[in-house]
Amino acid sequence: MRLSARISYNKQVFIDCNKNITPAYAVNLSLLGLKIKDSLPDCLSSEIIVMMELDQDVSLRGRILRNEKSEQVILFKEDPEVISSTVGKYLTSKIYKSGKCPFCSRPIENHEKYCRKCGVLFDYTRPEIVRFIQDFKIGKFFYDVLTEYPDEVKENLQDNTEFVGVSKEIKQVFNLIRKYATNEYPVLITGETGTGKELTARAIHERSSRRDKPFVAVNCAAIPENLLESELFGYEKGAFTGAHKRKIGKIEYANGGTLFLDEIGDMPLNMQVKLLRFLEDLSFTRVGGNEAIYADVRIIAATNIDLEKAVEEGKFREDLYYRLNVLTINLPPLRERRDDILVLAKYFLNKYSREVGKKIKGFSKDAEEALLSYQWPGNVRELINVIRKAIVLTENSVIREKDLDLKRNGLGDVYCVKTDSLNLKENVERLEKDLLQKAFIRTGGNISKMAKLLGISRPKVYSLIKKHKIGEITD
Repeated sequence: MRLSARISYNKQVFIDCNKNITPAYAVNLSLLGLKIKDSLPDCLSSEIIVMMELDQDVSLRGRILRNEKSEQVILFKEDPEVISSTVGKYLTSKIYKSGKCPFCSRPIENHEKYCRKCGVLFDYTRPEIVRFIQDFKIGKFFYDVLTEYPDEVKENLQDNTEFVGVSKEIKQVFNLIRKYATNEYPVLITGETGTGKELTARAIHERSSRRDKPFVAVNCAAIPENLLESELFGYEKGAFTGAHKRKIGKIEYANGGTLFLDEIGDMPLNMQVKLLRFLEDLSFTRVGGNEAIYADVRIIAATNIDLEKAVEEGKFREDLYYRLNVLTINLPPLRERRDDILVLAKYFLNKYSREVGKKIKGFSKDAEEALLSYQWPGNVRELINVIRKAIVLTENSVIREKDLDLKRNGLGDVYCVKTDSLNLKENVERLEKDLLQKAFIRTGGNISKMAKLLGISRPKVYSLIKKHKIGEITD
């Protein structure tokens, strides 16, 4: 994956190798190095100085190597400050002069700093950007950049993003996002609660040709069955009691953009039929109406349940499953992408410690070990909650293991009586609160899912949440 633009150079350069100056013909130039047409076998792997013409004549230290195609390249070995003021400045001016992205050829508008289509930077005149790209090559960029350049990171990442990582598992997801963004086929995103399904859907939308149109998200599990149809398709005035005026539905509002159907596996069967009918020709009628309305939307659906099993059990329509399951992305749980745990933890630590005005340097060794050994049943969402709580609790400049309080929050822990008391009422209360907390984390506070998981009614869940003062809820 290239992070730096590569432009045609086609000029003669001079190489000082072992005090012998040799001319060579350059082919292209990037922030990291220079590809040369000539073969210089005597200089391979040697420290050299390349003299070249940019906006002015410059001399840069480097090393001649072979790339994967056995072509000879010069890898620059200068500090970021030097590269940004020479090669970076030259690349930036050439990119803006060309008027198009060097990666995807999209026109550059209003001197924008990065491509709205592929997300790549155009401005390489800042040393921290050069350092970012250089360090990315050896997999440590997050640690250095997040610590040394928090403002730059904040500028280039969305405020609420949780979608960062360096593991091979998450890189595969990034690769699929880029591929799927180039077409209009439906996408089905699967994964456990808290793995970032909506973030994935948004990433596809923002890299697609629909990025300037609405992205509309609908949680199929959070809307009562009797309201879901009017929420999706809208309704006409007088369609039912209380319908005092026409209402535009989510599908109509998303016209031209992307409709994200979260928790599609929890959609009632009768609504599945109506959704399937819409997917046939992208037309629908509002509740209480007769007019056929066309909506040009791309469908992205997500679920945390096994839809194939749901089809076998008769809980999900087979024809709808195959209609949605054209392109798929399976998001790995956090426990399967352990290379990302400390990267994410450090990112969230920097982000949320600034929010509360605390200067926290990082994690102690035992805290890092605890983060890596924990199973993270609530995935990234649980990690965020753990880090935010630790920031509030700590009185030190680093987060310690006890600040994380992972053992008490772990969903995988087996409940045991942590007191010598054999009072049944006390221990039942403790177990009740413990199970309620775990259900809350696993479902993200969704009342219907909590009730189903705990085997009790929705009113009982409300009552217990109020009794034990368990977090905020969504319904």
